[in-house]
Amino acid sequence: MGACQAAQADSDPEVAVDDEPPPRFPPAVFESDDCNMEDYDPEARLCKFACGKRVQPGETRKGRKFDTCCRMCAINKGGGFHDATCGGKSPPPVDSRKACGKGSKCRDRSEAHLKAMAHPLDEDYAIACSMTKGFEPEPITLRVVFDWSDTDGSGKLSREELEASLGKIRECCGALPEITDEAWHHLDEDGNGVVNFGEFAAWAGPRLGLELGVKKMLGKSATTMMRASPCGVLGCPCESFVGHEAKKHDAKCKDCKHKAGLHTTRARESAGEVPFPDYWQNHDGDFNELIPMTGKKDEWQKLLKETYRKAFTKDRAKHNPTNPKVPADFEVVNVNRNENKKTWEEYACRRGDLLAREELPELFPDVKTSLAMEKIGGAKANRLHGECNEWYLFHGTNPAAAEAICQTDFKVSRAGSSTGTLYGKGLYFAESITKADEYAKPNDAGLYAVLICRVLGGKVRYTDEVNPDPEDLVHSCIEGPYDSVCGDREKTRGTYREFVLFDSEDVYVEYVIEYRRKYKD
Repeated sequence: MGACQAAQADSDPEVAVDDEPPPRFPPAVFESDDCNMEDYDPEARLCKFACGKRVQPGETRKGRKFDTCCRMCAINKGGGFHDATCGGKSPPPVDSRKACGKGSKCRDRSEAHLKAMAHPLDEDYAIACSMTKGFEPEPITLRVVFDWSDTDGSGKLSREELEASLGKIRECCGALPEITDEAWHHLDEDGNGVVNFGEFAAWAGPRLGLELGVKKMLGKSATTMMRASPCGVLGCPCESFVGHEAKKHDAKCKDCKHKAGLHTTRARESAGEVPFPDYWQNHDGDFNELIPMTGKKDEWQKLLKETYRKAFTKDRAKHNPTNPKVPADFEVVNVNRNENKKTWEEYACRRGDLLAREELPELFPDVKTSLAMEKIGGAKANRLHGECNEWYLFHGTNPAAAEAICQTDFKVSRAGSSTGTLYGKGLYFAESITKADEYAKPNDAGLYAVLICRVLGGKVRYTDEVNPDPEDLVHSCIEGPYDSVCGDREKTRGTYREFVLFDSEDVYVEYVIEYRRKYKD
């Protein structure tokens, strides 16, 4: 080690991996290895300081252990200067290229630009950033890799885009397999011809060993989730303090009548990067279960009453041939909350993606299910991000299918088999319980099921056409600028509006209601 570096590492107790970086040192040839390195592992993860080298676990002469960065960055955090003992050759002279200010979101793939500017997956990116005042390099994460591969900025990867980026990804991050037809079929779980970030992360994450890199993206949505303050009284089902004086310790919750001091925001941290709703029972581990909602049946009964609309459609006659009458009422029997780690993480990442867009969509604030939730009050009134058109919507089914969907999520490849494809092959949702009930089926006990789903409408393609072009609608969402379709048959036929999604990660099933149909004598 050069004398300057050795003196700094041995005499300055503040030089540590988790502290602020010390002054940058000029390139130097190291004369000895003072870090007691383990053998270099070519399959190791990348250094967390985005220097482009692989992780090299070891410890400094001061006894400071490190296992998330390379040897040089353990001594000179983010310095970016490396010799052969640190896993690679020194980068080109720093004045040869500058760092591109757009980073992973740069869409310029011209030869001249790529030659002149360094980007996050380039070997000399960190050193180019270090020589630019006030410029911080983007750490190499799955999000950065995805954004760089997304050359048109659509938020989705085509097979061609991913294949074009494989060489650069392998050069910087590690091995990824060739994209065969079988591999693409596994990657594109929805079968819609493109891959979103969640699908890419599930495929590339285990192979590259990189972090998701979504904490900043999720910051806004996480803040909203932490507003909830569940009641701490044992057995009380209240999910949040309801009232305007929560800061007063003796103020009473309008829902459960317990005082504000017993409603505390737990603000728990999840083990990963994606936070879970504070009112959930599970926060750690790999969970996937239905939680009974005891003591809240009246609340859900009110939701069904608020969203009831009596209107007969051809679909009711088609799906209920033995009794096509519109029920006069619906009686709630059981309610369960779905807590599924995997599908929530995918949904939360997608929501963060929409919230991070430079242009927010035209809002749809009049979705009846969401308005009914607000009328009921409590935490449910504050959970949604209306700025990205996040809504609560219904999806009718049968109890067995409802449980299966909670376990494994929706499958767009099987969509349309029961609802039809008026607006294209996708996932259909209703804002009225009466419309959703048209597609519900009973079990042996005579119970029907409806899913209450969080849905991300994003940029909505509205249509009130009597005979819309389904191919055009699907194309506008999968390959065009839209995220969902709102088909307004309430306007054209006096019946209902329907909302159609073409990506399962735009949906999270949060509740399952089992109910009975009630008819007038």
